[in-house]
Amino acid sequence: MDRILAVDVGTQSLRACVFDRDLNALEKQQVPYSPQVKSKNWVEIDAEVLWNAFIKACSQLKGGKEVEAISFSTLCPSLVPMDANGNSLAPMILHLDRRSYRQSLWALDRVGENRFLRIAGNPPIPGGISLTSLLWIKENVPSVYNRSDVVFGHGVTFFMKRLTGGFFIDPSNASFTGLYDTVGYGDWDDGLLADLEIAREKLPQVAMSTTVVGKLDGKIAASAGLPQGIPVVIGANDTTCAAVGAGVTEPGQLMNTTGTVDSMVLCLDRPLTGKNHLLRTHAYPNRWLAMRTVGAGGASVEWFRKAFCPEMSRDSFYDKYLTTVLSASAEPEARFHPFLSGDRHRIKQKTGSFTRLSLTTTREDCLLALAHGIVSFQAEALREWRKKVPLNHHIYHVGGGASEAYTQYKQRLLKDFELVQIGETSLKGGAKLGFEALERERDE
Repeated sequence: MDRILAVDVGTQSLRACVFDRDLNALEKQQVPYSPQVKSKNWVEIDAEVLWNAFIKACSQLKGGKEVEAISFSTLCPSLVPMDANGNSLAPMILHLDRRSYRQSLWALDRVGENRFLRIAGNPPIPGGISLTSLLWIKENVPSVYNRSDVVFGHGVTFFMKRLTGGFFIDPSNASFTGLYDTVGYGDWDDGLLADLEIAREKLPQVAMSTTVVGKLDGKIAASAGLPQGIPVVIGANDTTCAAVGAGVTEPGQLMNTTGTVDSMVLCLDRPLTGKNHLLRTHAYPNRWLAMRTVGAGGASVEWFRKAFCPEMSRDSFYDKYLTTVLSASAEPEARFHPFLSGDRHRIKQKTGSFTRLSLTTTREDCLLALAHGIVSFQAEALREWRKKVPLNHHIYHVGGGASEAYTQYKQRLLKDFELVQIGETSLKGGAKLGFEALERERDE
């Protein structure tokens, strides 16, 4: 096969890109949307918004009829309950959501932090590990949870059901549910399910990232302008796909993703658990990814633009103003604690804040402090990881926010490493996984 369609379902837009076998991007369409922030702790989106964006993006592709398979990169976690036909029964709860604090405490009491780390690889962080959102629905919307046909999955599950008729989830997404054996790279853990009183039949089937889970439904193909019956590859979550696209697949390799979320990522050949980073499976067996995450990375910069620079256009802010500010000293006097969406590594609720302000503090000082706070938070993980595993000298800087100015700014702070700016890689990674899945199916 010579043409594959890679789809990246993000927090703020959906992108559809046609790649050839050499992973050259031939054509791309992007459809933006906005999550609903209902309160400081509630962040959700209607799954139909994502679906409509998918249909629109695919329909606008000139070469859509020429693609021979489709593969996915998806936002995570993104919990959505579905009925037997794949219709969402409630809004999709996103990774920025923190409404399930009380449910996190209950889960922690039932299982214990050490056991969560030993099996799931992560504690039950509100919103950041979708178990807590599932428990919130169970407690607050029992009419949904108690349905005999309900299935709880992530965004990838919603798309796989719509496209192929089957409920599936890949290991990288399952790793951020709190119910999957991440450390063992296995399946849903029966012990965790029993302790947390969650029925296994309410969860999708786990399928490896390089798996063709089905063929594209004919009616969907017609509405999206795609060929009927082409293979659908499940792919992986967006950060994992970015690692695949960047070539970060060997132990010790590092990647820094800069988008809505900002993550420092370390590739491992054995699981490394800890309270100061998250752990998920890679797209390949015997590989894991440790992640130090600022839940509102690029989202913090966008918040600053809207709150403090309303007179600037978006292009003026990012192309000129941010570049000028980041070229200043790497050590601002003011400080920023980067928890506008909480701390993805702690159950305790945290909030963002500026400190060390004075009467001479300027708007530029605060923006520089914001960037410094995000990078400093990531640097803590590098210092901790270095004590446990050998680290590569290079850090691949990827994502929509990985601009030249931001890369140079991070380089000044992370002096022990060399940052290599390579832009967006999640779509490329999704395409690579798709081609590998097709080769695997052919060989079998």
